[in-house]
Amino acid sequence: MQVQEIPGLGHLPYAEVWLHGVDEARWREASSAARGIGKTGLEVWTTTKTQEVADFFVSRGYEEVRRYAISELDVASARDLGAPEFEIVSFADRPELADELYAIARTAYPDQFGREGTYIGGEWYEWGLRAHPPESYLIALEDGRVLGYGYLEHEGDEWRVGFMAIARDARGRGVAGAIKRAQTAWAKAHGIKSLRTANEVRLVGLIALNRRIGYRPLYEEIVLRGPLAPES
Repeated sequence: MQVQEIPGLGHLPYAEVWLHGVDEARWREASSAARGIGKTGLEVWTTTKTQEVADFFVSRGYEEVRRYAISELDVASARDLGAPEFEIVSFADRPELADELYAIARTAYPDQFGREGTYIGGEWYEWGLRAHPPESYLIALEDGRVLGYGYLEHEGDEWRVGFMAIARDARGRGVAGAIKRAQTAWAKAHGIKSLRTANEVRLVGLIALNRRIGYRPLYEEIVLRGPLAPES
């Protein structure tokens, strides 16, 4: 069990922990670890595949704060929704765009539902950029300006859609859709069998686009916050 500060939200009183099973002893163990890093509450992640975990914490005063729809695409059968409406390049081709990507990341992360106040520092260049394959790190441009980015990442043979960030003044113009189209085309061209993605359930437009492409729902991730177990 890993109990840690919430990435980018270390000022909050909650420690983050993933749980696929729970009982009083495990709750107390997580709570003890959270106290050890100066926290007074837990942010618990689980899924609808282990609904009993969410039920356990709700009965102890926890509230659901976010929910993510997990879906998967059979790449070979993905629908072709046409070419992207913006120029798409990869970070492998345009590494000089790193600072523009960072500027967008610094606004996009705290703009997420439930992520208000997130701080993104210079370490992002490692975990948010260089840690991902540059050839599948796709960037949308308009007249040379970066409008947004999204990347594909993999662990072994499993490929996932990573974080997508769009400049605030470019949102609502179809930039996310252009990046999604480019990601699907890239996956097809490179023989990837499937892609898995996670979207906050309030992002209804993006989830609808996924469905049009061919993503099918699998399960949901549930995020709850609440107090630590009482000290014995």
